[in-house]
Amino acid sequence: MLYSMTGYGKCESITSNNRIVVEIKSLNSRTNEIRLKLPSGYSEKELELRNLILSRLIRGKIDVNIINDLNSNSNIAINGKLFKEYYRQLNQIADELGENNRDYFPSIVRIPNVFKESDYVVTDEDWNATMQSLENAIHKLVDFRVNEGLSLQQDILNNLGSIMDRFDEVDALDEERKRFLRERMDTLIKGMEQNNKIDKDRFEQEVLFYLEKLDINEEKSRLKQHCIYFQEVVADDNLLDKGKKLSFITQEIGREINTLGAKAQFSELQKIVVEMKDNLEKIKEQLANVL
Repeated sequence: MLYSMTGYGKCESITSNNRIVVEIKSLNSRTNEIRLKLPSGYSEKELELRNLILSRLIRGKIDVNIINDLNSNSNIAINGKLFKEYYRQLNQIADELGENNRDYFPSIVRIPNVFKESDYVVTDEDWNATMQSLENAIHKLVDFRVNEGLSLQQDILNNLGSIMDRFDEVDALDEERKRFLRERMDTLIKGMEQNNKIDKDRFEQEVLFYLEKLDINEEKSRLKQHCIYFQEVVADDNLLDKGKKLSFITQEIGREINTLGAKAQFSELQKIVVEMKDNLEKIKEQLANVL
């Protein structure tokens, strides 16, 4: 089955004195892109978090936001020692100058480094809760991807089926096309004979070249093989990351359809080629969001 790259998952855990929330969003992307928004104290855990996320989600533009309520609310502290030192020195100067106005607090709190962010050390309990929340959020996101993927897969296979449904029609029209081309060639030959403009050797070479150039049996065969291979890859449950591989196969399908159209020289067959191209473009658009 196919997985979408789009997904969302959120989970929270409650510890003995904390609440931890993990939220993950993913969008389609050609490369792996993980953006982490972490509370202070989690920096040394970033590599471990990235490795876990990448191993489970494989590809996409992934945004992860981890909120630690205790850390968020309690990581600001007053540098009491520095505050008291400013206050002592200001009082000393006021005594020397005989200044009675000693309302220093508003001024001191604006001095840099009086307020500081306290060092937060992630406890084992909080870290285990964070990892469990992350696992659960990833699980929810994967479920989201599965549901989206089923819808994508149905649309993609329907469009591929529309291409394959035309194979018998192409075979039938190819016989009619050959008769049409043969009649046109006979008319040209008669015209040249009447005007005595035939070089026999050159004419045989041109006929062989013309017939080889217009033969579409190889294109029809390769097109069928590529479509069947596409279906096999979609059905392969051992392969999770299928988007890029399927995109390569669609390039080969498109190449055969284009060659078929170039060789057709028959309006009814060219109409079918245009419809095949339309279905193929829809497949390519949908594959842009497939994992």
